[in-house]
Amino acid sequence: MHAMIPTAFRRLRPAGLLLACGASLLAMLPAAHAAKPAPPLNPPAALEEVASSSTSAWDRVVVLPDGRLLVELPRWAGNSGPGLAVLDASGNPQPYPDATWNDPAAPASSRFVAPADMQLQPDGTLWVLDSGQPDPAGRPLEGGPKIVKLDTKGQRVLQTWPLNPDMLRAGSYAATMRVARGHAFVGDGGVPAMIVVQLDTNIQRRLMEHTPALTAHQPITVEGKVATNPAGHTAIVNISQMDVSADGQWLYFEPLCGPVYKLDTDLLVDPDVTPIELEEGPTLWYKTPPLGGITVGPDGTLYFNDVSTGSIFRLMPDRVYQKIVTDPRLHWPAGSFATKDGQLYVPAAQLDRTAPLNGGTNAIQWPVHIYRINIGNLPPPKF
Repeated sequence: MHAMIPTAFRRLRPAGLLLACGASLLAMLPAAHAAKPAPPLNPPAALEEVASSSTSAWDRVVVLPDGRLLVELPRWAGNSGPGLAVLDASGNPQPYPDATWNDPAAPASSRFVAPADMQLQPDGTLWVLDSGQPDPAGRPLEGGPKIVKLDTKGQRVLQTWPLNPDMLRAGSYAATMRVARGHAFVGDGGVPAMIVVQLDTNIQRRLMEHTPALTAHQPITVEGKVATNPAGHTAIVNISQMDVSADGQWLYFEPLCGPVYKLDTDLLVDPDVTPIELEEGPTLWYKTPPLGGITVGPDGTLYFNDVSTGSIFRLMPDRVYQKIVTDPRLHWPAGSFATKDGQLYVPAAQLDRTAPLNGGTNAIQWPVHIYRINIGNLPPPKF
């Protein structure tokens, strides 16, 4: 979610009106590609606690090649200290890749100001999106919004790509990112759009501005409660989650409230594609509830982290959709990570209890946890 909060301060509507409008808009969406719902997994998948914290709220996790957990600590959640941290043997966060890149006194262009998303590729390359915006209601720091490429084996920064100022609008927030096919695809969660960066040339294009697939049409509900911003209005978060297929062909994304869309990256990497083609390109993939994370598993299965009920669903390559677990410990399951050997790591982030989504009051119930689910040996659905 991390990357998702700043829109909570924008696009304010009364909750009742938004619910009505959101419901009618969603009803007008085209039917998702045929999927077969299966009964919930019985018994449900087991949760194994692997880390906890009584001081830091984590909203994303990846597992480094050496097995350590790398976590993102969003500024808007009230965190202090490093924005990106690796958990040491005692579970304590240590700045990553080093203290210099997390030093608030360093220039914004050469440090992590406010990391918003991260992606670990199979070769150990880590990509980090820095929103450059520590204050959700403010403006990004000059030189702050950027893409950072790191070598996790050498634990060092390799290159940065600053986002051009003309790629952002007043109210923009660089919220989520995936890298594939020599491009970075950045979702603007403040003024909904897709920013595409060709990495070898640094040519940047802003596409799909206000496309309905990128734009929130519903409120965020957790256990029946509508999330509200510090002003008491309904919190709205546009595009906030992404993942990409292993071959880089398909980009899956959603506004926090759902639903999930699928987009052929051919449309994003080809500069000759027309705005109309881009507008019509996203396919409604599944009408999900509000999600804190989308993860593509080793076999292409999609895992959806449902914040409304504390559940994890899987959408399998054969289009079977199934709940694999619901558990009160999964309070706001956020940005998860699937390993090659079939382990899904899920932070229970409690983001609805942070000030930007809880009417200005931080009510996190410490500690927060990261859980592991063995998805490699889940039985097939039974109908």
